Amino acid sequence: MKRTVLALGLFIIVATSLVAETSAYYPVRVDVVKLFAHADGYRVIYRKGAIGMAEIFLPIKWFAPGGKGQIIRANDPSYPYLTVYYKDGAFSHVRLYVSNNYQDDTWGVLPANEGKGKFDVEDIKLEF
Repeated sequence: MKRTVLALGLFIIVATSLVAETSAYYPVRVDVVKLFAHADGYRVIYRKGAIGMAEIFLPIKWFAPGGKGQIIRANDPSYPYLTVYYKDGAFSHVRLYVSNNYQDDTWGVLPANEGKGKFDVEDIKLEF
């Protein structure tokens, strides 16, 4: 009886692993330290390694319906963070998870003159 149950359990595990599909996307999640809103997009400062920081610029046009970006607003203790999705080694799309309270310490405003030309990007290359 024990052998039958064990064999059945092994069969279920093997069958499940054979049926499971692998995704074509490779997600990379980084913790966001500060997020700056600008008329042309978002400047995102994120953690790089244990103590480093890096920044990326996300154009506002990516967050239009059907674009390369999605912004998710909520009150969650894990927010803000950023997930960048790569497909076949190339940038595919991005999801930005942020606090919906603009008074939160993680939000800031980027002056109009500081963002000139920095939002003209086509992909994201994260630093680690």
